[in-house]
Amino acid sequence: MSADNPRQSLQRQTDAFLREFFEKGEMLVKELITENDRLRSALETREEPATVTAEKQGGGGVKVTRDNMVELLMMRISALEHECDEIRKIAGNVEEESGGFRSRLDSLESEHYHLASMFVAGSQFHSATSFEEVLRTTTEILLNFVGAGAFVIFLVDEERQVLFPVAREGGKAEEIDELELTGDQAGPAQAALVALGRPWKHGDPDFKMGNELINLPLVSGTRLVGVARIESFLAQKHGFADNDHQLLGLISEHAGIGLENAWVRAHAKEVPMQRQSIEHLVGA
Repeated sequence: MSADNPRQSLQRQTDAFLREFFEKGEMLVKELITENDRLRSALETREEPATVTAEKQGGGGVKVTRDNMVELLMMRISALEHECDEIRKIAGNVEEESGGFRSRLDSLESEHYHLASMFVAGSQFHSATSFEEVLRTTTEILLNFVGAGAFVIFLVDEERQVLFPVAREGGKAEEIDELELTGDQAGPAQAALVALGRPWKHGDPDFKMGNELINLPLVSGTRLVGVARIESFLAQKHGFADNDHQLLGLISEHAGIGLENAWVRAHAKEVPMQRQSIEHLVGA
C-alpha cells in the first residue's frame, strides 16, 4: 500500500496539472470567442459601405462567425493590401505628374532666359553706334550667352578682298593672319561665305577652314562685312544648343547691320535735320 502511494501521488499531481491546464485553456478559448464576438459586432455596426461580411470579402454574403473569423480576416487583410497597392499607384502617378510639372517649369525657365538673352542682345546691337560698341557687344554675346571661350572677329577689306582681324578672345589679334576671300589662296569656305548673300541661319554650313567650330558670316542685307570665327567653348560648355543657333543668327544679322551703320556714320557729314530734306527722302 505504501509502495503505491508515490505513484498515486504522482498520478494525482498529473491529473491536477492537466485539469488546471485544460481549465485555463478553456478560459482562454472563451475569452477569444468573446473578443471575436465583440470585434464582429464592431465591424458589423460600422457605417461605411464596406461592412465586414463575406460579400465584401468575396464570401457571398455569409456573416462572420467563430468558425470563419480567421478566414474572413485573412480576406480582409488581402483586400487592404490591394487598397494599399492602389494608393501606391496613385501616389506614383502624382509623383510622376509632379516630375512632369517640374520638367515643364524648367523648360519655361530656360525659354524665358533665352528670350531675355535675345532681347538684351538685340537691344545692345540697336544702341551701338560705333565700331567699338558693335565689336564689344558681339564679344559679350559670344562670351556670356553663346559660351564661346576663344574666337576672332574679322572685318572685310573690300578693296583687297581679304578678312583682317580686329578683335580676339583668347589671344592677341595681331597674331592672326589675314584670310583671302578670293583668288588662288582662297578656299571653298571663303567662296561660300561670299556667295551666301544673307545672314546665317540654323541649317547653313559652318564654313570651316580648319579646326574651328564655325566661321559665322556678319552680313548686312547681301553685303558680307565680317566673320566671327568661333574656335572653342568655355570649359563648362560642350556643344551648341538649339538656343545658341538663334543667337548666332541674331549676331550674323545685327552685328553686320551695326558694322555697316557704324561705317556710314563715320564717313557721313554731320548736318542738321531739315523738313525739306526729310520730305524729299520720304517722298512727301
